[in-house]
Amino acid sequence: MSSIRISKSVGRFNRLVHTRTRQFASSSRSTSSLPTVPLWINGESLASSSAGEAVNKHPKTGRETCQTVVAGEEEVNDAIISSRTAFGEWRDVIGWERKGILQNVGNLIKDRSKDLEEALRADSTFSDLVVKKDQESALHLLDGASHTAISVEGTIPQTVDGSFSMVLRQPYGPVLSIPAFNYPLTLALRSIAYPLACGNTVLLRASPLLPQFFQLLGPLFQDAGLPKGALQILNFSERDVAERIEQIIAHRDVRMVNFTGSVRLGKILAAKCGQYLKPSVMELGGKSVAIVLPSADLELAANNILFGAFFNSGQVCMSTEQVLVHSEIANEFEKVLKEVAEQAKWGEQGMEMVRLGSGDGARDLYDDAIKEGAKVLYSPSDTSSSTSSTSFPPTIFSSVPTSSKLYIEESFSPLLSLHRLSSTEDIIQHANSHSTGLTSSIFTNDYREALDMAKELETGAVHVNGMTIHDQHNLPHGGWKDSGYGRFNSKGAIESFTQTKNVRFVKGGKLPLGLIYQVL
Repeated sequence: MSSIRISKSVGRFNRLVHTRTRQFASSSRSTSSLPTVPLWINGESLASSSAGEAVNKHPKTGRETCQTVVAGEEEVNDAIISSRTAFGEWRDVIGWERKGILQNVGNLIKDRSKDLEEALRADSTFSDLVVKKDQESALHLLDGASHTAISVEGTIPQTVDGSFSMVLRQPYGPVLSIPAFNYPLTLALRSIAYPLACGNTVLLRASPLLPQFFQLLGPLFQDAGLPKGALQILNFSERDVAERIEQIIAHRDVRMVNFTGSVRLGKILAAKCGQYLKPSVMELGGKSVAIVLPSADLELAANNILFGAFFNSGQVCMSTEQVLVHSEIANEFEKVLKEVAEQAKWGEQGMEMVRLGSGDGARDLYDDAIKEGAKVLYSPSDTSSSTSSTSFPPTIFSSVPTSSKLYIEESFSPLLSLHRLSSTEDIIQHANSHSTGLTSSIFTNDYREALDMAKELETGAVHVNGMTIHDQHNLPHGGWKDSGYGRFNSKGAIESFTQTKNVRFVKGGKLPLGLIYQVL
């Protein structure tokens, strides 16, 4: 395929992707001591490419960790051809066999958990809790995806003319999958397993933040029994990632896209999908709210809100970003929230984040909020001395003004803001005023009140007396409004990754051809 002209909007995609990699074609410095991360195309590791290599650095230490082989136009074409060829066979593999392969993947993850963990830590910084919960979540997801493989069903609807109709659900074909980095194993497997379970093949764009981790997935799936070509894993350089992504979306053999990530990148990708008429699943960011009503158990609410806000340093699309508390209990709840946070004894070190510059971004939101008049309700340390380009301390604000960036923007960092509102109507209006709507929580002991409010909230999920972070393989997962469209998990995944086909058997009978031109 000839090089595709990149529009201004897709050019922004290039600038928005933070890869920490740098292209080198000719360099006098030796990198022979660094491990090489290959491409995975047609079931084989490719240790060289037409586009060269990129050196990756650990975001916290700045140490060079590996050199990544990046795909050029030629390798992308090869991957698409391989994916389309494999689809011709994979779509006809029975669901029970696909289920068995996905179950094998789960067993191999258990056997190789140490290797996966070491690869993650080689690339970036993750807490022991996040690594443990990520692996547990990934195994739960695979269990769900394996059952999805045997749950793809059609229907036999009634017809008005006595004909016999079957509505089939069939896979699209090769799917471009772009997972997020923050819950790496779960999100990578979600973007692979559900399309495969439904009979599609997958072209996976590996996260440039975690190349050594992503290189393990291709061999893992192949060892589990997945046919060659059903999964491709591609690395791209920062220089031409936009061009390579558009090359894939534009190709006639690539039939759909699924993306998990930020709202702004999601909008750019969705526009490209629209240009080439490719269906897509978009699971984007949010600014999730936790609502605390007068009848709530305040200690339970405080505990769940703090965990939902600061788990994985706030790097979860479902993280609690705002607390909307009824003014009747606001003073008491502020006191409880602060006490529970202090009892956690988080220490004076900032919470580590994956991307280089994440700490700077949190600092910018913090400084702007303070400048606009926000008050710090809690922080375990002086933010001027406990931050870095990859870390920031858990911080709770009160009195955050509408003029501040923190009021509007998803922080994706350990920042939480508390807002007092005088009525349930005001709470609902505030909650629904944001452009996103992924998930939310309500804390109350009045379940009729909770259900009434849940129906009014414009989010894809509402958790009563639980934190905003939750995913379960038999529950649909996805957002409203700017948080995206399409669903993962169970029936939601089947609806997202298959399309309908009506097959109709007509009772014999000739049609009145002569009447077509009869003049009335």
